[in-house]
Amino acid sequence: MTAEDSIISDQQEQEKQPASERDGFEINPELPEVAKKILARLQVRSDSEVMNSEALRLVRILWPKAFNVSRPRPLKIGIHREMADANLLPPHIIPVALRFFTSMERYLEEIKSGATRINLQGIPAGRVKLREAVDAEIKLYINSSDFIPSRNLVLIERVRVLSVNGQEREPA
Repeated sequence: MTAEDSIISDQQEQEKQPASERDGFEINPELPEVAKKILARLQVRSDSEVMNSEALRLVRILWPKAFNVSRPRPLKIGIHREMADANLLPPHIIPVALRFFTSMERYLEEIKSGATRINLQGIPAGRVKLREAVDAEIKLYINSSDFIPSRNLVLIERVRVLSVNGQEREPA
């Protein structure tokens, strides 16, 4: 067994372990009851068994100003660190919730160049850059029905140019 195989094997074993055994996370008693119930259910599940909707529901309960599904706003760059520092969620739930929220069509539609980003409290924390807006547009296009991956090759057997400088041409 190589070192790489050993690392992969360890990671697979770790994912199979319940979160509570793996990271020693304790549920904060000050959390709302709904959040405590969801966390208790998730504590006995592996990373791969945590559902997107459950993870998103948790972050919506904890930070409703940042995670508004009906009117999403661009999130601050590095918000995952702010969430981890709050120590309200097990570390493995944060990327699941963020990935699900930031891939929603409504969220991607809000990523426009110059739009204001927000932190967990809903306070402005930066602006969307042009590159980020373009990336969001590309993701929206790829997710749309207009994008069909099987159309990557188009064969044209016969082309007829109707007019070039006012003169009709013969078919090629």
